[in-house]
Amino acid sequence: MPATMNLTAFSSDLVGYLDIWTANFGYNSNGAFSPASNPHEQWVAGNVGVDSSAVLLEGSFSYASPGGFTGTLDTLDFGWSATGSASSGFALTATDLSIDLGGAAPTAAFNQAIYMLSHGGNLTGGTVFGQSFDGLYDYFGDVGTVQNGTSSDDRLYSFDGNDDLNGGAGRDTFVFDRDIAGSLASSIGNDSVSGFVAGATGDFIDLSGLASTSFDTYAEVFAASSQVGADTVINLGSLGTITLESVSKSALISGNFVF
Repeated sequence: MPATMNLTAFSSDLVGYLDIWTANFGYNSNGAFSPASNPHEQWVAGNVGVDSSAVLLEGSFSYASPGGFTGTLDTLDFGWSATGSASSGFALTATDLSIDLGGAAPTAAFNQAIYMLSHGGNLTGGTVFGQSFDGLYDYFGDVGTVQNGTSSDDRLYSFDGNDDLNGGAGRDTFVFDRDIAGSLASSIGNDSVSGFVAGATGDFIDLSGLASTSFDTYAEVFAASSQVGADTVINLGSLGTITLESVSKSALISGNFVF
């Protein structure tokens, strides 16, 4: 079940927003649950009652240390100024990014990512108790994402797995960065881009973080592209594929790419 993200004016640069969110988190603990005993409907991390970043998980789940969450996950919301209590329930005063987890069951990667997230707002993972822990970006790579942009200019990002990136209106940038999760991934997965506009006033494919000398020029990428029905498929070999839905290869120009 992919994680579905509907970007807002505040989170239209997905990773840029999350970087700002982390910088203003200021919290390093285990979070709080509502209701206080299993099963829970909410988990919140952040300084409740303080104007700072916070994150709110909703669903129907239980928690047991050290195993983590079990049950179903509905949404993971990022925003500001958590309010409430274990008895009354928690809320965010402002929600900038809502991620639909689709009722998925928590995985080991998710449990590790939540621990890292509540301890300093870490998104990329690290070493805890001598063990390597995944971050939220690793979890996105595991399950894949659907990212829906706004009507303005957005920056949408490929993670390690299969992503469906829909920029919508505006001049959007689709970023393919193998180092997004903090370590160089072997592949970007097999990604699809919808709503891509080719040509001089169109959108952008950013390959500057691909870290491959085989695909660091327009000529190389164009040669690796083929028309498959109505779509253009950019075949990056072992690094994965990018399918530009309903885009003619002949409409692409060098200005549509960033290296």
